[in-house]
Amino acid sequence: MSQDFHRIAQPRRNGSVGGIRRCARRSPTGHCQVVFTKAMDRTRDFPQIDTQTRGRRAASGSPSDVEVESPPPALVGCILTKNEERNIRRAVTSLQSATDVVVVVDSESTDDTREIADALGAEVLVRPFDTYPAQRNWALRQIAQRYGDVWVFSMDADEWLSEDLAAELRSKAPTLGRDADHYIVKLRRRFDGRVLRHGGFGVTWLTRLMPAASSTYEGRAINEHVSVPDGWRVGTLDHWLEHADVDSWADYIAKHNRYSTLEAQARASSGAAGATVTLRDVRRDRTLRRRWLRERIWNRLPARPALRFIQIYVVCAGFLDGRAGFRRALFEAWQEMTTDLKTAELQRR
Repeated sequence: MSQDFHRIAQPRRNGSVGGIRRCARRSPTGHCQVVFTKAMDRTRDFPQIDTQTRGRRAASGSPSDVEVESPPPALVGCILTKNEERNIRRAVTSLQSATDVVVVVDSESTDDTREIADALGAEVLVRPFDTYPAQRNWALRQIAQRYGDVWVFSMDADEWLSEDLAAELRSKAPTLGRDADHYIVKLRRRFDGRVLRHGGFGVTWLTRLMPAASSTYEGRAINEHVSVPDGWRVGTLDHWLEHADVDSWADYIAKHNRYSTLEAQARASSGAAGATVTLRDVRRDRTLRRRWLRERIWNRLPARPALRFIQIYVVCAGFLDGRAGFRRALFEAWQEMTTDLKTAELQRR
């Protein structure tokens, strides 16, 4: 077992250290789940403890703690977190409505993200953050080690399943892989309290449902995609994955400042107009279309921040989204400018 993570044991309501608690429930996909968890004091240290407790006999050997083997999960939900206490409850409960197990991979949060997720019944793993693709690939490996080559639905903490998407995942779980090797889902964005329907944000397709053992993310520092081998079949989910972009303006600005730094590093490493995506890649994976356009055309244009605002607000009718559309266009232009400045600075070094 890898040594760079630890499991959070689920505490009792009174926070005391105690014996083994046995809990049984039926998952949304019909699997009977039997979970044994050790209670422990709530602590910020979160010491490493054994996670392989599924199906074990309790040390006491009492009749109520008989060994029960449950079938492997049909579908596992996975969430990456870092100080997401405002959003994690919604994300976990959303995935629990459609999956058998929810795994939260936390990047050493300093708020109550881990405690909230654990109290909800999620399996919480902790790993220091280095890059997004490294974090996602590590999560896939851990899930594959625990549950085999199960299917994983991956999402961020500020996202949640629509009721229709949750129902679709429950119905597809028993037959995943028969018609596709991975699945893409459409993302619906909420910004400044409004669903964005214009400005080029109406529909964004993302690969989020994949087999754990045979899937990997590319090494790009930001806006990473799942690598799609030749011959893989791409399936499409019909319903919406919901996304709320702004919970706090201060946090939003700080987050996108970090994103512009990562994007600048990615551009500088390959050259501002360097091409990492080919037309063949786009034909194989349509989620790469925007990157192909950026690398082949957009990055060669002058005055990109101004052009970005015009593209979103005027050409793609972002003005129809009212105040939210105007603010989003401004933020996108600002993001373009800060990324360009940081890229130029890195290239001069």
